[in-house]
Amino acid sequence: MVGYALVAAFLFMSSTISPKDLIRMMIFKPVFLLAALLVLPLAARAQTANDGHLFDQGRAMTERSPRASDVIDRMKGYLGQWDVAVTTYPTDTTTVTSQGQAEVTYMNRGYAYQERLHVPGYDAEGTAASMMSFLSFDPTNNVWALGEASSYTESISMYNGDFEGGKLTLGTVLRERGGTQLTHYRLTYTFAGSNQLTILLESSTGNTTAWKPVEQRVYQRRTPSDTFMATMDGYGAAASDLPEEAHEFDFLLGTWDAVHNMLFGGQWIQFPTNATAVRALGGSAILEHSWFDLDPNLPDAATSIIRIYNRSMRRWESLYLQNRSNSLLFFGGAKDGEDLVLHMFESHTADPPISRFVFHDIGTDTYAWYAQNSTDRGRTFNKTWTIEFTRRTGE
Repeated sequence: MVGYALVAAFLFMSSTISPKDLIRMMIFKPVFLLAALLVLPLAARAQTANDGHLFDQGRAMTERSPRASDVIDRMKGYLGQWDVAVTTYPTDTTTVTSQGQAEVTYMNRGYAYQERLHVPGYDAEGTAASMMSFLSFDPTNNVWALGEASSYTESISMYNGDFEGGKLTLGTVLRERGGTQLTHYRLTYTFAGSNQLTILLESSTGNTTAWKPVEQRVYQRRTPSDTFMATMDGYGAAASDLPEEAHEFDFLLGTWDAVHNMLFGGQWIQFPTNATAVRALGGSAILEHSWFDLDPNLPDAATSIIRIYNRSMRRWESLYLQNRSNSLLFFGGAKDGEDLVLHMFESHTADPPISRFVFHDIGTDTYAWYAQNSTDRGRTFNKTWTIEFTRRTGE
């Protein structure tokens, strides 16, 4: 029963998962100027100067977890250290090309891929940009999914799709600026042998036959180095230009022990976990890992969340990935009094239930969290899960 409860924990954002579904999931993610090349080592240090240690216990793996779907091996060539040429297309007649670096590793203990990318001069003004991507394969729905957090846009983007003609092709659709017109986005991964990869982002409005380039990244494999894009030994430091609101989740930083109480099958079940949170994206975001190590039914189970404050939207955005179904979730919210209240984005409130997630009683060495569901469009809520966090002694 505890094992099933932990699977439920991995799926906490989905309030319509049935016990049967939980059990099933438990059983079954060009030539460039010489000057640009000379600044690459400095660029790597600049990107990681504020980033904390990467605690994910899967990133050092050279093979995927034997428990993960072997389908993810189709993107194994993505792993490694890369020099990256980034071209953006601000208008139909102008381009901006800059040089960056990227490292791709396994994450969540070998169930998915994580990319860290830094581009010192991303736009025409020379603004630096850091990105972190989670790429996973969801074997239940037979779909690839990508979530990318960006310090440049201070936002998170989500895509899904599959292989088409040997290329991984992912897409999304947005209704931008409050209008009725839909904008389609297509992201294509194309390998040229084992040492080069191109990722092309295109957009199309009104139809999907006329695509325009938005961004192209050309990855060239480099000789691996232990010091490449190295991070700090501790939890990192905040970027210097963050707004005040972007510090609201600073309390997460550190290593924590947690006690969970979850309502499952009409009964409350208790179990422990631990979590570690560090600075990421050059100090613009917070990256959190949790481990569910105490249940033998869930070996090497792990979750990852990256959170970034989107100042233009006045909200926190979060990207969540767990290593059982390997489905990505996009959620967030804002401060309400002394609490931080988050919810799933794009919730269809005309078709309940809906959920919310609340951080409260936030102190120096403790904080608490609870989840609630509503079946009456948010008029009333029922608590389904609580977690009490205590900072690990000496942290």
